[in-house]
Amino acid sequence: MKSDKPAPELDKEPNTPHPRETFSFVGHDGEEAMLAEAFGSGRMHHAWLIAGPKGLGKATLAYRFARAALGAKRTGPRPLDVDRDDPIARRVTAHAHGDLFVLRRGLNDRGKPRREIAVDDARELGQFFALAPAEGGMRVAVIDAVDDLNRNAANAILKTLEEPPARSVLLLVCHAPGAALATIRSRCRRLPLRPLDDAHMQAALGGEADPALLNLAKGRPGRAIALKAQGIDAAKGALRSAPEAIARGEARAVLPALYDQLSGEPYERLAAVMELAGEWARAAGADKQNEAWAEAWSALETLRAEAEGLDMDPRLALSRAVGVLERASGARR
Repeated sequence: MKSDKPAPELDKEPNTPHPRETFSFVGHDGEEAMLAEAFGSGRMHHAWLIAGPKGLGKATLAYRFARAALGAKRTGPRPLDVDRDDPIARRVTAHAHGDLFVLRRGLNDRGKPRREIAVDDARELGQFFALAPAEGGMRVAVIDAVDDLNRNAANAILKTLEEPPARSVLLLVCHAPGAALATIRSRCRRLPLRPLDDAHMQAALGGEADPALLNLAKGRPGRAIALKAQGIDAAKGALRSAPEAIARGEARAVLPALYDQLSGEPYERLAAVMELAGEWARAAGADKQNEAWAEAWSALETLRAEAEGLDMDPRLALSRAVGVLERASGARR
């Protein structure tokens, strides 16, 4: 029997609305104004690299621009606010607008998350722009995220970046711009987003955010919303002291307990734990000025990608992550 459960979308945080379904937006005023002014002036650059750590709102900003550029009725105080009941906005929300193309990771034949965006998927970008606009206006492509393109896929989008069609805009979401191909970076106008301060974070979270959660999210509202939705209790003593415990070589007592605390699909829980573990490793490296922690962060990033791509047992992935962190701390040789 075919499952009625909708397929998970990998370009969103677990248990949270997709960015295309999100109409509220807090902070990043200057960056939003820059996009709106460029579009309104008629001198819009054809490709923008929206850069910054995951969870800042980069994709949400991209979809805000897409709705406005595709002609949704403007309303509200912010430059890219539109009426959520406008037919164009509704079609974007439903992922059903013919002039909006989204390139992102999907699922493999077994229904598991793909590790990367493959070249065949990336070639669909060129096919999209080779056709006439479905509604005769602007065409917008969102790539979420550049970080997920494999090398062949990254090369496949270069032709579109080099020879952009008229009346088209590409918005490239990028979590780590330093790792993106230089040839991609050089063809885009860079729009960096930065972490929000606590006041903006509170506004984004409805004024009810626990300070411990804000500390864990580090200025990324999407991250805070996702952690809260996954049931994490940031105020718990064990979690508050987790960075210090990791640095002391006590990852074995932290990571499995954190995984058990979270809700959601196994790969979502594992991704959340691995992301936090990576952040704690990076923080330990900065604090101790020790290259072993930087290497641990890199190893955890690789392990996270392997775990997703190979559909690895989460407990095995956690065990390997514990080993990486214990070696960095010197607790294991």
